Amino acid sequence: MGSLSAKAKSQIYSNLEKYARSGMGMEKACESLLGQRGVPGAERRIYKGILKGLGEGRGIGESLGCAGNVVSSLEEEVVTAAESGGMLEKGFGHLAVYFRRISKTRRQVVKGLTYPLVLLHLAVPVTTLAATVSNNFALDGTGGATPFRDSLIASGKAMLIIYAIIVVVLAGGAILHRLSRHSGFIDVILNRVPILGPVRKYIAMERFTQVFEIFLHAGRKMSDSIHGAGKASGSGILRSATKKGAGIIEKGGNVTEALQASRRAFPKDFIRGMAAAEESGQMDRELAEWGRFYSDATGEAMESLAEWTPKLFYWGILLFVAYLIIKAALAYRDLIERLLEFSF
Repeated sequence: MGSLSAKAKSQIYSNLEKYARSGMGMEKACESLLGQRGVPGAERRIYKGILKGLGEGRGIGESLGCAGNVVSSLEEEVVTAAESGGMLEKGFGHLAVYFRRISKTRRQVVKGLTYPLVLLHLAVPVTTLAATVSNNFALDGTGGATPFRDSLIASGKAMLIIYAIIVVVLAGGAILHRLSRHSGFIDVILNRVPILGPVRKYIAMERFTQVFEIFLHAGRKMSDSIHGAGKASGSGILRSATKKGAGIIEKGGNVTEALQASRRAFPKDFIRGMAAAEESGQMDRELAEWGRFYSDATGEAMESLAEWTPKLFYWGILLFVAYLIIKAALAYRDLIERLLEFSF
């Protein structure tokens, strides 16, 4: 089943944003995009899914789900929120920027990992061979007859263990990330992870403020606006906080009270700014400013993530290589001691 890279998704949503901004209907836009030459199969599934959903009377956001697992539920929620707020182009634009940042960050991380990975693949075989030869060597001929084969097997096992650990960490992280969209507890834990946590919080707040602004311009009920923005944020803690806040607003409370009811979910400066904006009737402008602030903060945080991830991996590799060198040195020391003790 086909899949799409972050770069490809960024291009898709950028194209859809252009059509939405021009006022052209989505049906005509998807037909035009399908008519282009060289469109990958997974990308075609998105356009066909939208056409299928629209033909069945669904909304554009819901129609994205017809593309199967090529499109995540988060993408559906963002587009649905933007569509219901009458600013579809803004939803597509947000996703285009979001995936563009992810693509750039991944490229930088992969580039930074090149040297430590090369070091790892050189150090493991060399040190393993040295240790195996030293352990198997014996002047009386009783040592192992195939030190090179043994070292190759040992190196393969070591690399498989390393690959398995990397796969488990990446798969576990992906699963926790999906669960955090609905679980405030998991979301809080992931937000406390150094370097990664700030990226997650800034992205969630950027999406929250932008969708909230869309709903305000569309004249949606305040309780629906705040809760809809929380659901589209992709953050479990914001989803829970805005659900609670929507209940407060429905009972006669205001937005400031709704935000203050979950102080740990929202930054203090954001709550204070929104309180002043609500009192002065400038909430839409305040949300637009916070949206720009969190957009810039997200970009800076992702650059920091791209810079530090290879460094941390590199230091981890250095520690592992140091362990292998020490292991090989101890084996060589044992060999020297056996040679000194050997009697002809």
